[in-house]
Amino acid sequence: MAHILVIDDEESIRFSFQRFLTAKKHSVVTVDGYRMALSRMNQEYFDLILADINLQDGCGIDILQEVALRKIKTRVIIMTAYPAIETIAASFDMHASDYLIKPLRQEELLSIVDKAMR
Repeated sequence: MAHILVIDDEESIRFSFQRFLTAKKHSVVTVDGYRMALSRMNQEYFDLILADINLQDGCGIDILQEVALRKIKTRVIIMTAYPAIETIAASFDMHASDYLIKPLRQEELLSIVDKAMR
């Protein structure tokens, strides 16, 4: 199974995603912001990162840039409750695996994660 980092400033999202994903035997780490995400990325490798666009201390799209700079093969899925053409284009230009619009149902999240890990 996958080692997954969930980056979201909403505690309820982090809790729900962790519960859903660990039930499917994934290893999950959650953080609430950009700086904490970078710190965890310095400590360990993640197969998949689920990153909210709007973070209190940065932007989820910056995670895509960081993955590219580090030249790691981590897949990144961008999430937002407020989709915009600009962020969709930027996400896919920087090789996001997917762009999700919140809220997400459990089945949808699990399906998307399975697809990203293939």
